[in-house]
Amino acid sequence: MGIDIKKILRDINGSLKLGVKFTDFNKGESFYHPFGNTESESAELKKCMEDCTVPSDILDYSEIAGHFDVRQLMEYLDTVIPSIPNITIKRKFVNSFDEIDNKTIIDCTGFSKSLMKEIVPNNFVDISDKIPNNRAIVYRSEYQDRSKQQVPYTHAVAKDFGWVWETPLKDTIAFGYVYDGKYDVKAEFIEHLKTHFDTVQEDLIKEIPMITGRNKKHIVEHNGKTIITLGLSSFFIEPIESTGLYLVAYGIKMINEYFRGRIDAEEYDRVYNYEFDVILDFIIAHYKFSDRSNDYWSAYKNIDVELYRENNIFPKRSWSFILSGFKQAEFTPTINAAGYMRLRNGQPFHKWITDESNFK
Repeated sequence: MGIDIKKILRDINGSLKLGVKFTDFNKGESFYHPFGNTESESAELKKCMEDCTVPSDILDYSEIAGHFDVRQLMEYLDTVIPSIPNITIKRKFVNSFDEIDNKTIIDCTGFSKSLMKEIVPNNFVDISDKIPNNRAIVYRSEYQDRSKQQVPYTHAVAKDFGWVWETPLKDTIAFGYVYDGKYDVKAEFIEHLKTHFDTVQEDLIKEIPMITGRNKKHIVEHNGKTIITLGLSSFFIEPIESTGLYLVAYGIKMINEYFRGRIDAEEYDRVYNYEFDVILDFIIAHYKFSDRSNDYWSAYKNIDVELYRENNIFPKRSWSFILSGFKQAEFTPTINAAGYMRLRNGQPFHKWITDESNFK
């Protein structure tokens, strides 16, 4: 859509995400999963994460990501979309897909799967036996200490019955405890928040339900119409490694291939489900190889995963970072000479992200 990352950073409460830091998945230890297009680039970004500094040309890296405020992004998209040729926006409630005149309908109704559920019974593959996390409680606040809290990555911290995300945005920092709803984790979450803030407004803590699994079919021809599911109406694993956004973007690319006649519905489902299933193995590995042990964590130990399966988001290098972090492999990425030159004039990230001259 032509939206530059600088726009996200400048106007949509955005920040940079160079990767993920994992803490206490092995108790008392931390390790990193940096992004990057090559081994050397990943090593450079890992160094940036460790030092919380970024080089002046950080936005030139091709394989980095961003955090953003979804509410502000939605408001911004409402100003952009009307300017795109051949798009008309109509907002109305419908009780059935039969009330929609269009021949192609994208079902973005979230976990309810409102449209597809009408057409295809028993279409859902439940993965709660592998990923039992079905709840998140969330909290957001302004920074108390930017120099410590505003970092260029997502921080995932393991807890008794799941893990807590710490997502630093430009002006605020967001937290969420992802867990199995049969456990009561609110007190543990509040204690975690108190390590960051002198005062926690407990009434601002909200709960989000989640359903883990995927559709068998994502495209269906029915009564002369094509119904395509996308986003939560199509799949969900869980928030760790932020794969939901990736799968939406990947699905849009695949839909384009389908519209242009390069693939059919059967091929779309096969490719999309493979992408999901590889990611599922990668996510399970984050739990399976942890040294934490209680009813929650021990349930992952006997789940089989196929290691080093590659797809379009996680190369073998990603597996190496995770498995070496869990001491299941040895992997020490090295920075080449050009990489050291890029990093030589690093700036503290919390200063870089608040200097808007970097986003002009």
